[in-house]
Amino acid sequence: MITGIIKGLLSYIRALDYLFKPFVSKYLILSGILSLGIFLLLAGIIFQWGDNLGMSIVNGISGSSMEDGILKKIIRALSVLSLWTGLFLVFKYLVIIITAPVMSVLSEKLEARLSGKQAPSVNIMGQLYLMVRGLRIAISNLGREISLTILLLLLGLIPGFAIVTIPLIFVVQSYYAGFGNFDLFMERHFNVSQSRRFISNHKSYAAANGSVFLLVLLIPFIGAFLAPALATISATLLGMELLEDN
Repeated sequence: MITGIIKGLLSYIRALDYLFKPFVSKYLILSGILSLGIFLLLAGIIFQWGDNLGMSIVNGISGSSMEDGILKKIIRALSVLSLWTGLFLVFKYLVIIITAPVMSVLSEKLEARLSGKQAPSVNIMGQLYLMVRGLRIAISNLGREISLTILLLLLGLIPGFAIVTIPLIFVVQSYYAGFGNFDLFMERHFNVSQSRRFISNHKSYAAANGSVFLLVLLIPFIGAFLAPALATISATLLGMELLEDN
């Protein structure tokens, strides 16, 4: 496990060597624009509706509009915080899903360049299959992640448990984010059940990849622009190494 975490983290340093190479540039720019666009859209929704949600809750509790007061400020802050938390959960999946067609090609180009073998061309039906496959995995992972996160949040309500459950929630988030990044490589080598088995055997690699991906996403604007390509390159480098070892 420790080896997987270390290799997963170090792969991002290796990925930086490729991030700004000419053959990566167009995929970096396109995925960055898509990712940043998603972030700005969701952030705009929160700024637009965050206060309204808080005031609706306040009005429901008090029965009348509250222009001032500590309760109003607390509930508004909590409503915005809750929306931002939900945004981050949805955001990473939207980024993975929407940028997947671009990142899949980047992963394929990188693998072909490193292996010296040209990947077979994929027709329209093949591309459609890969998109449906990726969407199927993303939806399945989202359901599992939400279930585990809710369970950990409930356990966190027990006094003293929060010190354990909060880090575990980040690990769960990281694992499934890393799974999504790895799948951009695995889709060319495994079916869905084989991909799950592969990741299950290399959980620490996926969690390490996903943890850096999430932390980079937290960097305002720049993180949203760089994270998809950086994580895809990292996952492809690791995937090739693990596939060769196996």
